[in-house]
Amino acid sequence: MHLNKRNRSHRVTSLAPPPARLEEIDIHQGCARMRVANLLILFHGESLNGLVELPADPFFAITNAANVSAGRSTPTTCRFCGNALDPHNQFQFVGVCSHPDCVRYSATACCRTLSCGHQCGGIVGESQCLPCLICASEGTAQDGDDVCVICFTDRLCAAPCVQLGCGHLLHYHCVRAVLEKRWPGPRIQFRFMNCPLCNVPISHPGLADLIDPLLALKADVAAKANMRLEFDGLLGCTALTDPQSEYFGKPEEYAMDRYMYVLCNVCHKAYFGGESRCQMALQSFQYNAAELVCGGCSAPAGTEVCGRHGAEYLEYKCRYCCSIAVYFCFGTTHFCAACHDDFQRLVCLPRNQFPPCPTGPRATPGEGPCPLRRPHPPAGEEFALGCGICRNLSTF
Repeated sequence: MHLNKRNRSHRVTSLAPPPARLEEIDIHQGCARMRVANLLILFHGESLNGLVELPADPFFAITNAANVSAGRSTPTTCRFCGNALDPHNQFQFVGVCSHPDCVRYSATACCRTLSCGHQCGGIVGESQCLPCLICASEGTAQDGDDVCVICFTDRLCAAPCVQLGCGHLLHYHCVRAVLEKRWPGPRIQFRFMNCPLCNVPISHPGLADLIDPLLALKADVAAKANMRLEFDGLLGCTALTDPQSEYFGKPEEYAMDRYMYVLCNVCHKAYFGGESRCQMALQSFQYNAAELVCGGCSAPAGTEVCGRHGAEYLEYKCRYCCSIAVYFCFGTTHFCAACHDDFQRLVCLPRNQFPPCPTGPRATPGEGPCPLRRPHPPAGEEFALGCGICRNLSTF
């Protein structure tokens, strides 16, 4: 939008002076793309992220720059960043400049040339190359000029890519980074394992070393959550039987949403951390992973262990309220999430100032029956609740 000619003192200069082509607008997989002579704008509406790319020479049209930009390498330009290659650099990989990122990408990039004459944009070792990211293809809805929806930093052609089982293209190193970082916060969640574009589980042979252990962990958490849902007598609850419910006929999804599981820092197995609604005070990004220890690994010598289920399902009461413990700190104290966030006050609180059972989180008065459903010492004392499975069975 511009002011009327009579009211403006500046000069309007077209970004695409003749005879350059006019603006070109495409929408690929939710990413809007506008290209003019020397400007490329990428914008992803759902995440409100975008990328603006300009050539080094502002007067050099993108129609010509496309031949030397990332992914459209020539013998004198880098295949990833498009910068000029140094012919005197003796450490130079073929078609790759000496920038650390480009050298890192070259270690996993496919070196094969496609039938169209362009280099493959995939990774080394694949049995079948990716469709060309430069030539128009009916086999994919994305091309090299689309932005990677994980990093939103570079176009797809600026690094080796993988085509997931759902068909979407992402940077190989970006997908690996997401799978390596896993879930944010203490609670085990598996949304990060889904494609960011279609929410279908990520699958690719080149990622099997990361995906397989995660799938095994997911199966373990699902089995434990389903078992607890059955022991709690909730298989016939409204959430599963009401056709209007989002969990109608989906007991596994409901169980994994209702119950919170945490990864033990010692044995690296998932353990029960209470119901999700009871852990709302948990600060997902302010925690020490070393303090996440299951009941079996934190049990002192002499603690009675279940002869049927072992120490894996051993649970502790939070020292300061009637909740299942999630944290084990100082080598002596079990906390639920809420009490852990307020530990500096609670550890100094005299025992006679704790409310009677049921004691709520942060040593507040509770309501109704005790959620632990068994006799236990008053708040302020450590107490092992015993095997979680056997304890639930004994209540029926």
